[in-house]
Amino acid sequence: MNVKLKDIDISFIVPMRDKPKIFDGNIPWCRIEDIDGKYILGTKSNQYVSDETISAMNLKVLPANSIIYSCSATIGVVAINKVSLCTNQTFIGIVPSKKIDVNYLYYHLKLYGSSLKKIASQTTIPYISKEKFENLEIIYKDLNSQKKIASVLSTLDDKIELNNRINAELETMAKTLYDYWFVQFDFPIVTSSGVEKPYKSSGGKMVYNETLKKEIPEGWEVKNIKEVCEIVDCLHSKKPEYKFEDENFYLLQLENLLDNGLIDISKKYFISEVDYKNWTNRITVKEHDILFTNAGRVAQTTQVSQEIVSGIGRNITAVRPLHILPTFCFLSINSFDIKKQILNNIDQGAFFQSFNVKGIKLLNFIIPPQCIQEKFEEIVYKIRRKRELNLKQNQELSALRDWLLPMLMNGQVKVGETFVEKRKASTLQIENFNKIKILYATIWANNMIGAKQGEMATAKDVYLLDRIYGVETGFHFAQHNWGSFDPKEKQLLNTKQYFHKPSFPNSNAYYLDVKDNGKLLASIPEPLKIQITKGLNEMNSAFFSKYRGKEKAEKKELFATVLKCIEDRQSLELSIIRDEMSNWKIKQDGKTLTKAEKFTEEDTETALQVINENKWYKNVLL
Repeated sequence: MNVKLKDIDISFIVPMRDKPKIFDGNIPWCRIEDIDGKYILGTKSNQYVSDETISAMNLKVLPANSIIYSCSATIGVVAINKVSLCTNQTFIGIVPSKKIDVNYLYYHLKLYGSSLKKIASQTTIPYISKEKFENLEIIYKDLNSQKKIASVLSTLDDKIELNNRINAELETMAKTLYDYWFVQFDFPIVTSSGVEKPYKSSGGKMVYNETLKKEIPEGWEVKNIKEVCEIVDCLHSKKPEYKFEDENFYLLQLENLLDNGLIDISKKYFISEVDYKNWTNRITVKEHDILFTNAGRVAQTTQVSQEIVSGIGRNITAVRPLHILPTFCFLSINSFDIKKQILNNIDQGAFFQSFNVKGIKLLNFIIPPQCIQEKFEEIVYKIRRKRELNLKQNQELSALRDWLLPMLMNGQVKVGETFVEKRKASTLQIENFNKIKILYATIWANNMIGAKQGEMATAKDVYLLDRIYGVETGFHFAQHNWGSFDPKEKQLLNTKQYFHKPSFPNSNAYYLDVKDNGKLLASIPEPLKIQITKGLNEMNSAFFSKYRGKEKAEKKELFATVLKCIEDRQSLELSIIRDEMSNWKIKQDGKTLTKAEKFTEEDTETALQVINENKWYKNVLL
């Protein structure tokens, strides 16, 4: 049932408007910049207020295990504070009662994020009042059910948080190693006696470098960035209109570039093919490229992972390492020496700072011998790749959490009663989500080749991709009315979050299409998308491209039927396949008949010939 928050004894704390001028206490002062996950454990700015300041300014203290929600300007940032804290009117404090689990309420507020923005007062600065929060309705369940739902979602968030902590530790490890090798110059050397020692500490010769105004190891060089890298600026044109035509046509934006040096592509800015060709005329960024922000977070740097091939949007400059190893290059740019160079070269404009190509071209690198670079790169690239894969996993976990969230809340997915049932339910949810990705990628790939089709033809594609091209779909295929088919497909294709069924023009017939402008594709592995796209293209080229509409769907059913008969009877003999088809009963137009009656022997022979010629049987014959 639905209840209003005020009816389940939830308290609301509206902070004071003023900000303290003195921070000399031990109670965290929370800003919106301090929130980057589910929990608030303190303050990144190290701003803490004292009891005296709280009393003098009449500040409100939000007790631990409450919820803090941004209700002004940037609406919808939500977190659970694990410690008592103070804040200003950017936020409202929500103190749960004994009638509601704090985690359940947190996820409910995340679910209602977009709708809450709509109820904000439309003033110069949007604002959600305490009264509107009090009258907000949520789906109320018994406390035990609340805890079960929150537990499933918290498990995913806890893994995301663990990956974030691991990534922070790996980032520190890489920076520490760089500092040891290239700032302290204690990189390992092997003496004539075979003992490994640190270079500078064991008496390695140092020479003074005039450019850097300090000593560097003998034999090392200092080179300008232009000597070792290609520098390519973004277009300075008007930002192109958002438009989804293809998963690959997108621009990286400033918000994709994270402060920790990684790139988050869970939200892509898609553009048309024409705009994409224009914006990638100078460069298409790929693995190892380094990106500089020119404005906003001035001179922030990130490095492109192997999952990303894209254009760059406004206020971004790309640096491509050519004669310097890429991870070493990135860590050098983020070292104290080059950060100091960057600070000296930032343009101080009348209204804001900027760091552009002109400043980038002034940067100078310490260049060690190639053998030292290679030894260092071998270590740090593994660290960097682990961080990239952790971020990728977090994107997948976030997508799974966001898919489960509304379904758990409205009862479409139920949490089991026992631990074993919970594990089974969690596993099943993950399996279903992976199957949705398969269906989604299949529909998307068909769209790319101009094939609009319904559920039946899509189901046949999934079976053929599984059996011919080895796509691990996870479906369990059996003889059904539609052909070789898993009924789970039809159920999952009704997931309205990802699929819809537009009608063909001037027709009652409909086709399947993806619903979220291709956003789910960001969590689908690139090799899987390539495997599916390649398979569909090859099958179309070999046979199906000559047909359209219902006739094409019927031909796919024929091939899926023949291949399933080959699989079940382990034979390529026409007579044996026809015998199996005569035992395969279906209903059509209210009548019961067999596959042998629906498809002639000539049709079967033609399909069998194509299957033989292309060796499509090799994965189904033992």
